[in-house]
Amino acid sequence: MSSNLNKEESFVIECESPNNKWITVFEDDGETSYMYLCSLNDNGELDKIVDHLWIYNQIEPPIEDCKEVFIIWSDDSNKTGLIVDGECWGIFDLCNKRKLNAVREKNTIVSIEIEVWEKGIRDNEGELLKLGDE
Repeated sequence: MSSNLNKEESFVIECESPNNKWITVFEDDGETSYMYLCSLNDNGELDKIVDHLWIYNQIEPPIEDCKEVFIIWSDDSNKTGLIVDGECWGIFDLCNKRKLNAVREKNTIVSIEIEVWEKGIRDNEGELLKLGDE
């Protein structure tokens, strides 16, 4: 995992899936932030961006001031999530082919419930995840 905390540049972290087929990238460029689901080729190199998920526009405090920002993967490589200070702000669910960002209430991001991580994103939640095989 790599990160860049220079306020003049983007804040970026990434995490490779346990099966070495995917990499999730989170980027905050100071204006907006997105999660990207990327495929890896057989050599473990970045192949392409498969889909993206908007997470937020500018937040206060800025992401650099958060205590913990990291990406997790399920052991079976079917789900990946963005965790910020113990809260889930975005999930890609490869098994259910869905993606979901945390809702906003006024100026607060409300964590995605742990049940969504455990059971997967339902058809009536979030958006369709574009895996390139449809």
